[in-house]
Amino acid sequence: MIGKLVQFSVRARFIVILFTIGLIAHGIRGYVLLPVDAVPDVTNVQVQVLTSAPGLSPTEMEMMVTQPVEVAMTGIPGVTQMRSISRAGISAVTVVFDDGTDLHHARMLVSQRLPAAKEDIPESAGSPQLGPLTTGLGEVYHFLVRWPGHSTQDVRTLLEWDIGYRLRSVPGVVEVNAWGGDTRQIDVLVDTLALRSFGLTSSDVESAIRAGGANVGGGAIERGAEQVYLRVDGIYGTTDAIASQVVTTLGDGRPVLVRDVAQVREGAEMRLSGATADGQGEVVYAMVQMIAGGNAHEVVARVKERLAEIRPSLPPDVEIEPIYDRAQLVDEVLKTVKWNLVEGGVIVALVLLIMLGDLAAGLLVASAIPLSMLGAFALMQATGMTGNLMSLGAIDFGLVVDGAVVMVEGALAVMASRKVAARPAMACVGSEVGRPVAFGVMIVAIVYVPVLLLEGVEGRTFRPMGWTVLFALGTALVLTFTWIPAIGSFVLRKVHHTEPWIVRQMSRAYQPVLAFFLRRPGLALAGAAIITAAGVGTGSTMGAEFVPRLEEGDVVVQLNRPPSVSLTETARGTTDLEKALMQFPEVEHVVSRSGAPDIATDVMGIEMADVFVILKPRSEWRTAKDAAGFADAMSPAAKAALPGTDIAFTQPIEMRMQELVGGVKAAFGVKVFGDDMNTLNQVAGQVARTLSGVPGAADVRVEATQGLMVLTVKPDPQKMARLGVRTDEVAAFVQLLRGGREVGKLVEGQKRFGVVLRYAQTPSTDPDVLRELLIPLPGGRSVPLGDVADVTLGEGPAQVSREQAHRRVVVESNVRGRDLATFVQEARQRVQELSVPPGYYFEFGGEYENLERASKRLAIVVPGTLAVILVLLFLAFGSARPALLIFLNVPAAASGGILALALRGLPFSISAAVGFIALFGVATLNGVVLVAAIRQLEHEGRATADAVTHAATTRLRPVMTTALVASLGFLPMAIATGTGAEVQRPLATVVIGGLITATLATLLALPTLYRRWGRSK
Repeated sequence: MIGKLVQFSVRARFIVILFTIGLIAHGIRGYVLLPVDAVPDVTNVQVQVLTSAPGLSPTEMEMMVTQPVEVAMTGIPGVTQMRSISRAGISAVTVVFDDGTDLHHARMLVSQRLPAAKEDIPESAGSPQLGPLTTGLGEVYHFLVRWPGHSTQDVRTLLEWDIGYRLRSVPGVVEVNAWGGDTRQIDVLVDTLALRSFGLTSSDVESAIRAGGANVGGGAIERGAEQVYLRVDGIYGTTDAIASQVVTTLGDGRPVLVRDVAQVREGAEMRLSGATADGQGEVVYAMVQMIAGGNAHEVVARVKERLAEIRPSLPPDVEIEPIYDRAQLVDEVLKTVKWNLVEGGVIVALVLLIMLGDLAAGLLVASAIPLSMLGAFALMQATGMTGNLMSLGAIDFGLVVDGAVVMVEGALAVMASRKVAARPAMACVGSEVGRPVAFGVMIVAIVYVPVLLLEGVEGRTFRPMGWTVLFALGTALVLTFTWIPAIGSFVLRKVHHTEPWIVRQMSRAYQPVLAFFLRRPGLALAGAAIITAAGVGTGSTMGAEFVPRLEEGDVVVQLNRPPSVSLTETARGTTDLEKALMQFPEVEHVVSRSGAPDIATDVMGIEMADVFVILKPRSEWRTAKDAAGFADAMSPAAKAALPGTDIAFTQPIEMRMQELVGGVKAAFGVKVFGDDMNTLNQVAGQVARTLSGVPGAADVRVEATQGLMVLTVKPDPQKMARLGVRTDEVAAFVQLLRGGREVGKLVEGQKRFGVVLRYAQTPSTDPDVLRELLIPLPGGRSVPLGDVADVTLGEGPAQVSREQAHRRVVVESNVRGRDLATFVQEARQRVQELSVPPGYYFEFGGEYENLERASKRLAIVVPGTLAVILVLLFLAFGSARPALLIFLNVPAAASGGILALALRGLPFSISAAVGFIALFGVATLNGVVLVAAIRQLEHEGRATADAVTHAATTRLRPVMTTALVASLGFLPMAIATGTGAEVQRPLATVVIGGLITATLATLLALPTLYRRWGRSK
């Protein structure tokens, strides 16, 4: 069948050319339309349920909101994990689904359960809503809005109702979140003395304002041939309209207006967030979030375009200052990938020209590289994949051109030996080598099966890489049997009688070395054993990590201060830190955001801050060369600026991914489970002290869950019964002391601002003073708060975290100066030795989970895959001996890869594991090439010794060509220093190092061992 396809391609060359033109067109289209990002989106399938209820404490949010939501979500099909955070006024429940679940379907399942949750949540505790349809890679563009001479409230209003409003309509933008600045509201400040003088309560004022804002329709009235609609427009457009509402009418007919008992004025919502920048004080900070599955590069470009359109319509002195631009990171990463691919392709083409010794032949084989990539682009775009560092970072051009090399080299040999033209030579070669070429590609494809079978974060990281390689290989295989013979029959004109000079020199040097080892099979076996033993010994002591840390080019400093700290103090602290960090010459901007935005996708208290340190281009870095170096350099300055503050260093994408995927904002975390918050914190403190003593631990901190100062008003039923006071009257009074209650809206065009009712007096934090406050009651009477309730000031939980409906506290640690695997091994051992109370237990999380899960998966799948390949080799050769001898290349290759990692000081990682997988394919193929040649000569009647020597000498060129193009094609990746190079480096190092030992094994050990043990009985 393959032979017929090749013959057809030679006969119908113009049809093949048209087919190839179509491939090029589809490939270019796929390349243009392919979504691009810096890294794969490894966020699991999750849906957030967010609830806001300002004024409620963390424990109240847990009891009144979080638990009902968790109960409602229990039993949803496909849910694998449920975790939640309850803070003052905020609840966030994250529902995680099985991989492969459609995100929109998951959101539908969660939304169907929301009504059941709402039934169990009091009206005063807010209404749960789905979080934005975004992922960990959604935070694509951050900017500041400045307006000199105007308040932060004016700037915030401009952002929310003009800039942000228009940005939300940009395709691909799902939300524009904001930090800092006051959110405008209209305050109705009630005078309790005036209320008592008129015998009124706050409920009377509330009813008057709600009634005054009525906006209803009165139906339609016919007027001749027309229809006129009747409506009542009571919408508040000014504060005077609110102040003029009638609360009641006195006995003499005189009305009591809102302004008689309250002051109506401009105000601001209770702040839950803040932002500062460059040590210059408070700013308004905005973050554009991209919809899940969006193209980051295109979305950022559209956002910039829309901002350019918006600017002329803004006041002339308004400044929009970009802070973080994901497109810059994407461009840097793709630049690294493109250069590696281009340089690798050029190197492969040069090697082919040299090894084939024919310009036309070399260019023909090299043409398979861009054509295969175009085919891969078309298939990637058609299957919804993203072009990024991982999906494009592991294509082995040696494997891509291997089939083409065999076809062209075979055609040249036939042309030389049989004195025929290129056209019949191509047809002849297609019949002879078609099946072996297809068999070789099948082996390589099977080798990549373990990558496709990875699960979780590692699967989302590396599966696209595996598919891209298979797409390129599949395209290359089709081209090998169509494009190569069709064009080869045109361009291969010159008949070669001799091999290229470089090949002759290789052969001249190789033959005596081969003869030496053929006479000493024990020496060859000993050499192979020594290399394998060295690899095993080195590998057993080698450290491990999940994937090398992507250097994003910016740093994030995470701050945790005591939960009782005020927003003003947090802003002062971040400003001091910004001033300290701005002293580093590499720093361009330092911008801080604290607390939670309006859409609380990141549930943070005002005592927590993320400080974004935006660095200048890498060419200007002098203090350090990577994020870890900057962390070491900046840590003393940060601690001096904010003594007593928990400080941790990370990067923008890294931070968000760690938090969203595992709920842990660090490389390693210990989750302490139990019921009592005090006991949980005591155990967590023990764990933190233990982790701090483990070498390599950095930024060790306990999740801040205690220390929030709370004034608690506990109604006393007996006292209330004696005085005729209801609990809701006490609750309403306390609510209006500070937070207030929204009673209407003031509308200015498309802008809408809450009208909030609260008492005029500023409440004291002194319980004794609070007890003396008078609660206005119907009929003009009042009672002191202390007569109907107990008022206490104490410390309560600042945050309640839950996982699978159990409370937990997380102790986090980053790792610097040591590999992750050995650190975790020692840390787990020490933590598990701790004595904890009954009912309390540990679970371990963080990035190491991904490494552990992937390692276990690969430990099962890789041997299984190799076993399948061994069976295929047995079926191909009809004997176990040659199959086993070929398979000896695998440990030789693995040893070389391990030794190469060790020489470069690189730990084992999943990136390196993918390199080993690619390496095993090439090593096996080269063994097949040599053994197949030996078996063919034996079949023709030659003695085994003669067959081994002749086959090894004649197959030197294809073996060396495959090894050189496969290894040198990865050379740019191995030595690159651009953004993202650190992720590709282990993979390339493994392939290059492994092919050195695998090629030696193929050319020296395999012939020697075959001569001794490979003969068929």
